[in-house]
Amino acid sequence: MVRRTIVKVCGLTRREDASWALACGADWLGFVVHGESPRRIEPEDAGRIVASVGGGLAVAVMVGVTPAQALDLATRSHAARVQLHKVDPATWPADFPLACTFAMGVTPEGRIVGDEPASNHLLLLDTSYGAQAGGTGRTWPWAVARDLCERRDVMLAGGLNADNVGEAIRTLHPFGVDASSSLELSPGIKDPERVRRYVAAARAPELEHAPDSNAKDS
Repeated sequence: MVRRTIVKVCGLTRREDASWALACGADWLGFVVHGESPRRIEPEDAGRIVASVGGGLAVAVMVGVTPAQALDLATRSHAARVQLHKVDPATWPADFPLACTFAMGVTPEGRIVGDEPASNHLLLLDTSYGAQAGGTGRTWPWAVARDLCERRDVMLAGGLNADNVGEAIRTLHPFGVDASSSLELSPGIKDPERVRRYVAAARAPELEHAPDSNAKDS
């Protein structure tokens, strides 16, 4: 039985893009509400988008924040969980009230960098390139994360698109996949066709293992 892969579309800045992502079958919507990013929007703007689309799970993405800042930003964004970059998971309070995703980097050569969070948190693996905290549009060698994906929930990011996301899922069977810059016309503005194709390609491995609806009992 192949589990459903969570599909996240990140770096959203417009209601129409968030609504389209959900219509295509995405599960999670990501909004960059803190950090140096061309996709950053004000948390209140993210909150208005979340309230207006009325579906999916909203993720407030932030860089280098304290727990108090994270909770404030997520509340203002109407987000159900936070995604944390450049934050030490060992210092995070155990009683933080929202689900957390902690990002670790992987260099284009395949070296995993950063501190692994406790198993009760979701781990995001994204391309580590220079000072960028994600959104590089570059892939990394997925096989280096095989052990991690076998023992815990991992979300894959870094240059995923319709042409490679299926292969990434078949290689590692991750908890989820995440794409942002590879789905854009320009920073923060999604290309509807790229979004549609990405979500469809992420669902394809599940359909390959689905029972044949036309099969007859013998």
